[in-house]
Amino acid sequence: MKLIQEIQRMTKKYDIVIIGSGLGGLACAYILIKFGFKVCVLEKHHQTGGNLQTFNRKGCKFDTGMHYVGSMGEGEVLHKLFNYLDLLSDVEVKRLDEDGFDIINIEGREYKYAMGYERFVSSLIADFPGEEVAIKAYATKIRELSDGSDIFNLREVNLMDMTNINYYGTSTGEYIASLTDNLTLRSVLAALNPLYAGSEKTTPLYVHALINHFFITSAWRLSNGGSQISNSLVESIRSMGGQVRTKAEVVKFHFKDKLISSVETQNGDIFEATRFISNMHPSLTMDFIPEGQIRKAYKNRLNSLRNTISSFSVYIVLKKNHFRFLNKNYYCYRTSNVWGVDNYGDDEWPQGLMIYFKPDKKNPEFAESATVITYMKYDEVRQWENTKIEKRGPEYLKFKMDREQLLIKQVAKVFPEIQAAINTTYSASPLTFRDYTGTKEGSMYGIVRDCTRPIESYLAPRTKIDNLFLTGQSVNLHGITGVLCGALITCGNFVDINEIMQNINNSYPSEFTVRQ
Repeated sequence: MKLIQEIQRMTKKYDIVIIGSGLGGLACAYILIKFGFKVCVLEKHHQTGGNLQTFNRKGCKFDTGMHYVGSMGEGEVLHKLFNYLDLLSDVEVKRLDEDGFDIINIEGREYKYAMGYERFVSSLIADFPGEEVAIKAYATKIRELSDGSDIFNLREVNLMDMTNINYYGTSTGEYIASLTDNLTLRSVLAALNPLYAGSEKTTPLYVHALINHFFITSAWRLSNGGSQISNSLVESIRSMGGQVRTKAEVVKFHFKDKLISSVETQNGDIFEATRFISNMHPSLTMDFIPEGQIRKAYKNRLNSLRNTISSFSVYIVLKKNHFRFLNKNYYCYRTSNVWGVDNYGDDEWPQGLMIYFKPDKKNPEFAESATVITYMKYDEVRQWENTKIEKRGPEYLKFKMDREQLLIKQVAKVFPEIQAAINTTYSASPLTFRDYTGTKEGSMYGIVRDCTRPIESYLAPRTKIDNLFLTGQSVNLHGITGVLCGALITCGNFVDINEIMQNINNSYPSEFTVRQ
């Protein structure tokens, strides 16, 4: 009798179990609960959110992966999604500098990405007066591709319609090169490629177009970090009767015939469901599926998909009232060619970097912190891949310290005054990102989208296990808007996606004020 009671205690039954509490998993949970499903989200860490996670050092809050967002203005796509997900009252945002939200520094010379297409075009023409035709053609094409996507405009969707298929096979570098012979302008137009780990010859034009469009439309800083989003979603999910369990690492899938019947967590709890959604990386998901339960060719395909490169970050706590706050982001390149900065030699790192600042809330004229990010190959830390957090040994700590100093040295070339303003620094390697966000080898953006293999690198949310589905940054597109729209596509396998679209649009008031 006692054994039966123990089994009953450990076994929980749901309509849908979601593995991983990244943005995709939480958004799917929220939407499906609204449609009446009984949902449970399982997260192995103590903190939810995946790339939305934040951490605190010396009173400063740092973001793990979400540093700024686009299209958050009234009537824009992210604002509509946030309204539907009941996030607007909980997520505080601040518009970045409209005259230059992103500053492109190429070999010491600066160029501005201004907000709004008219301002964006006129600003670039001021720097490249002989390239007006090319700049206008570029802006027109970016808008054309973005406006042509139903899912990203929250219009009625046909999930079988491969919108913009012609541009899946067109590389970003190829298209930009077709516009102009001016190599500097080409680099400026491609300079935000670290936002998608872009490759000149293989990144599809639609990836570049959508991401640049979101930010050109409007660019915003998350005032209190990405965890605002995940915390609000978790609270809403629980208030609607859903479950979100932390410290619940899934270690095994149980099968009945060809379907998953339940998943088991590390502490022995069993979670039964009719269907399952994995917010884990696709190849990590495949690791849970035993031989014979899925076609080997499909499993091999997902395991063979290339992943985007990882990164190395330095988190800088600044001295009080020492460094003026800059309401903009910086993309800095040591080379005139912004493509290929991920392909560096031993003595060439870092070739490029991104810098984000946060203001001191008590004295917003000054910055309280800065985050510096650059590419890093996983091979550089592979020798420590079997170690655990805080237990990687002195050689690893020396490696991180050396890389910190190299990165700060490059930042000081752009901002010489920053070295005297540094209070303390912390850093994160590809292993840090791997362990805290659950990405494959610390990949920044999941799988690589490859225009030379457009169909092969497209990942559908429905897997070859009939009751297993995928969500997250490897499905559809990465980034906050990409992942949320990917969640809509995943949920479209459970309910009518166009009913979700109608609900999103019908719930949107005619007048809205974004918290400034």
